[in-house]
Amino acid sequence: MAFVKCAGTCDKTKVQYNYYGVDDCKKVSVVPGAGEKACAYGCMGYGSCVKACAFDAIHVVDGVAVVDKEKCVACGMCVASCPNHLIELVPYKAEHLVRCSSHDKGKDVKAVCAAGCIGCTLCTKQCEFDAIHMENNLAVIDYEKCTNCGKCAEKCPVKAIV
Repeated sequence: MAFVKCAGTCDKTKVQYNYYGVDDCKKVSVVPGAGEKACAYGCMGYGSCVKACAFDAIHVVDGVAVVDKEKCVACGMCVASCPNHLIELVPYKAEHLVRCSSHDKGKDVKAVCAAGCIGCTLCTKQCEFDAIHMENNLAVIDYEKCTNCGKCAEKCPVKAIV
């Protein structure tokens, strides 16, 4: 299934400016600042992925694209449509996912998004199966090793892992 690696809803992200142009992520991505949100890694929320999905499985909710697990057929059209590369295909059985794509350090993440991974490594220390690692300040789950125990999500102080 497709999964959007961003939890930066309107109430959790800092706004850098008001954008009044075309509602298309690819077009917005070439504008300096690339969208209203201050996080350079996050979902712009202009719906290019929504337009790309022929199955009505993805919608923008509160500024972030959200996938309907029951409707998604994992065709990958939304993945290809996202200029920020925020959408990835994950196993249907995956219950715990990292809803962030920022590679910035914790302080910089907190300055722009209350829901972003701060790279604290608490999740990695909780996993008994070596299924979660830090890569460039971001938690990454190895779904081959993950047992869906949920300890990483429980320990995450910003709830970037759901």
